[in-house]
Amino acid sequence: MEPSYSLQSHIFSNLNAHTYRDINLYNPLHIQHPPNGTSGDANAPKYANYLDPETLSPNGDGKPDSINLIIPQDCGGFNLGSFFVKRSVWTDRLLDIWWDPVFYEQKHMEWEHKEQDALEYIYTNQPWIRPHTAFIPQRMVNAFPHGACGDDRKVPEGKGGGRGGCKTLRPDGLESKEWECGIQGIHYQESERDFVVNMAGCEWGRDCWGEMYNFRQLSNRLNRGRWERIKDWWGESAEAMAKAKEEARKRDEARGKV
Repeated sequence: MEPSYSLQSHIFSNLNAHTYRDINLYNPLHIQHPPNGTSGDANAPKYANYLDPETLSPNGDGKPDSINLIIPQDCGGFNLGSFFVKRSVWTDRLLDIWWDPVFYEQKHMEWEHKEQDALEYIYTNQPWIRPHTAFIPQRMVNAFPHGACGDDRKVPEGKGGGRGGCKTLRPDGLESKEWECGIQGIHYQESERDFVVNMAGCEWGRDCWGEMYNFRQLSNRLNRGRWERIKDWWGESAEAMAKAKEEARKRDEARGKV
């Protein structure tokens, strides 16, 4: 939708402002974090296990350099329509486990969303994944059209109908973040010039080609150059004048008949 955006300026130049680590802020899968106790002792204190303080922390070490995986979440959990990985030893290890035949092939018939369900399983059951995983608001990298994940929630109006109503969707404590509509915004918003659109589920009762064509036309219109805007203004003005003249002619004819 916005080919002029660069990933560096849109996301990577300020990961602390554009991502969050604590899955409890938006947790449609209801994953417990920190993980529950794994010591095997039923009488042990809560979270008494082998995990180090960094793994137990909701935000890892809090440093953007330690982020190796960035993924959005939709209304149902992790969404791999757009995600980012950093080339690292940690990433190599994750990919090896993610696609390991002994692991994946044993469960792939149970996992409706294949590799997406596999990643959710690893995140839930392998605590070493969490300190290096960050989440990103979906509309920044993977906005949905109307009909995917329910109806479009739109951008709430601010006081007096002005902008700024997105704060009503932000979880507590995130008012200082540079996110439009917080982390729960899912559907594409033209007024916010969202980056890309994912036609998720368009093959189920929706018109894939129609949606893609409409968004392509919208992108072309939003990203017109100055000359194209002037030409369109001339055309729209001429069309409006012609329409006004036609309506005036019809009114005159109606008066003549009376």
